[in-house]
Amino acid sequence: MMIRRAAAAVLVAAALVPAYATTGGTGADAAPGAHAAQSGVLDGPAVVRPGTTVRLRATFTPARRGRPVTLEVHAGGSWDPLRTKAQRRNGTVSFRITLEEATELRATTARWRRTRAFATDPITVRVEDPQPGRTPWVTGYYAGWFWENMYPPEEVDMEAMTHFVFGRVAPGGGSLAGEPGELVPGAGTGHHPGRAPDGSGRSVEDYLVDRAHDAGTRALLMLGGDGLDGVGFVRSTADARRAAFVEEIADYLVEHDYDGVDLDWENCLAGEAHCGVGAVEARRRLMALIGDLRAELATRPRYAETPALITFPGYAVNVNFLEEGGRVEQWQADVANAVDQYNLMTYGVGTTWWGHGTGWHSWFTGALAGAGSGWPVDISSSIAAYVATGVPRERLGIGIGFYGIYYGPAIDGPREYDPDNDIYEVQDASLGYSELVRKGYLDHGQLQWDEEASSTYRTYGGDGYVPSNDANANPAGMLSYEDERSIAAKGAWVREQGVGGTIIWTINYGYLPRAGTNPLLDATAEAFLGR
Repeated sequence: MMIRRAAAAVLVAAALVPAYATTGGTGADAAPGAHAAQSGVLDGPAVVRPGTTVRLRATFTPARRGRPVTLEVHAGGSWDPLRTKAQRRNGTVSFRITLEEATELRATTARWRRTRAFATDPITVRVEDPQPGRTPWVTGYYAGWFWENMYPPEEVDMEAMTHFVFGRVAPGGGSLAGEPGELVPGAGTGHHPGRAPDGSGRSVEDYLVDRAHDAGTRALLMLGGDGLDGVGFVRSTADARRAAFVEEIADYLVEHDYDGVDLDWENCLAGEAHCGVGAVEARRRLMALIGDLRAELATRPRYAETPALITFPGYAVNVNFLEEGGRVEQWQADVANAVDQYNLMTYGVGTTWWGHGTGWHSWFTGALAGAGSGWPVDISSSIAAYVATGVPRERLGIGIGFYGIYYGPAIDGPREYDPDNDIYEVQDASLGYSELVRKGYLDHGQLQWDEEASSTYRTYGGDGYVPSNDANANPAGMLSYEDERSIAAKGAWVREQGVGGTIIWTINYGYLPRAGTNPLLDATAEAFLGR
């Protein structure tokens, strides 16, 4: 067993090394008059590559803030302490270690305030290349409704992606009206014949699908989106309508030569009142849609040799609300296991939030690690939660947003809460990378890097920053966004962890029209594909 660590980390005071209950991970009875005994689990990746820095998370209930927790390694027939940290308010403790070979680990609590010591069941992290030679996917969304003014179709770098997603069509009865069971075009003139820039008479949609295929990139159709499309999906997948809806989808994919579909069903899966059905029924309809669509597509000659792909964008998870054992809800894992790519939307409101009384502090779009009780979402803990619920990590993808978010001048860094701050800007189109450049956000303020979260951000100080060419914008105090450094960190992590790949929302936002370049897409291709 080889672990890289500073020598000081190896030595743990003898007073912190407890005598453990013989019940191991089942907990121990407290002495009379003592606090209730804790139980807990240690979670970590099942397999990593040599030299990977692993994030381990121990969760104890009931929570005992401040209680020491020691990470131990099994070596030479005994358990040796590595390092000790205090429990957080929510009963969690995180450790980082770098592994060179398979290692057995456990987390222990010392005897504390008349409560007996406790040791979690051990876990083993294997060290190997889980998929030798496998290249992560890069699945990039193209917002077809922006084709005329944001990333010209002829400029799209198809070789920087493994999968190209054209957006979009919507289910009828949702955000774009129409009748339930229909597909409603959502890319405006991008669907119209004769608009392709090469004069071929094709639509922009068909032109881009053909360009993807010419580059060896698979083309997917984005079906759905945020907001009322959840209602459209619910209405279109009722048992009496679903067969016709599935046939409509399959016909459209074949007609436009797509290689598959991205089912962007984001809402109405939590039992929202306006959706017309409860959560259980909505989830049943989603699973039925996936199953019926696979069956229908398998009957089409277009997909006889290479089956059609079905992908799904899911949400990152809040570490404060995980299921027992650090797991996601079972239905989320079921959906992930039913599709070919389950990509987490780990950007924007997917990893940040603000609102007085919510408990949220300032945080990063796309934080790789470092989640805490007041900033409770990051990529690594979300992936770990799905893996803990039985989803293979190679089926999971992360998300990279080519846009930023910012807080007002009362916030001058991450992990802060200020009751005077009422500014939280997350509108993706107005804060796309190209807009951040055009409006001068990246030429002002102080560029900073957060090592724990592997995140780039800028702080502006004073009264904040307001662009001279957008004088009505709210002032920015802290801006979080992606750059080449943060994308490189994500690519390295995905490769080390054996995670499936990443999605990008959206490739349009990264295009710089004056330079004719897309530096964030270039950075993603280099970090994930080595191109």
